[in-house]
Amino acid sequence: MAQCQWHKIYTATVNAPPEQLFRLLSDLPNYGDWLPGSSQYGGTTDVEPYPVRRGSRYHDGKPGEPGKDWWGSVTGFQPPGSLDFQHTINVSQLRATIDVHIHYSLEAQDGATEVSRWLVLDITLPAVFRPVRPLITARFDKENVRTIAALKAYAEAHSSALPGA
Repeated sequence: MAQCQWHKIYTATVNAPPEQLFRLLSDLPNYGDWLPGSSQYGGTTDVEPYPVRRGSRYHDGKPGEPGKDWWGSVTGFQPPGSLDFQHTINVSQLRATIDVHIHYSLEAQDGATEVSRWLVLDITLPAVFRPVRPLITARFDKENVRTIAALKAYAEAHSSALPGA
């Protein structure tokens, strides 16, 4: 089995305070309020315990579609500055395992918030499938760009309506 690691940092300046963005990002069962579904993501369910805290577990991806879902956990929870998630995705067609780590950093900056989302993928797959790794990382890249854009658009459009505004 070949192992490799891939990472990328996604950033955006969002015209909303860190506390509001932290609430959106940590309210896993209500991601559908600001993050529309996609071919990769359908929703987050079965969040325990809720409200979310360090150690909370969740069902993610496309719950209800076997092989397109996974379980994850909140591995870091420091309001309003950082939030961490970890989940493992098994891709049976490739006999691959993708260990996903996501770290959000929220830093107040001149009346806005600098949002950084650091994605780290530890990919294990048979050496024969190594040429498909760029296809795997491209799908993650597209989904992360979409997530940051959706967070920014929603937070800026609803900033005054969000709790704590």
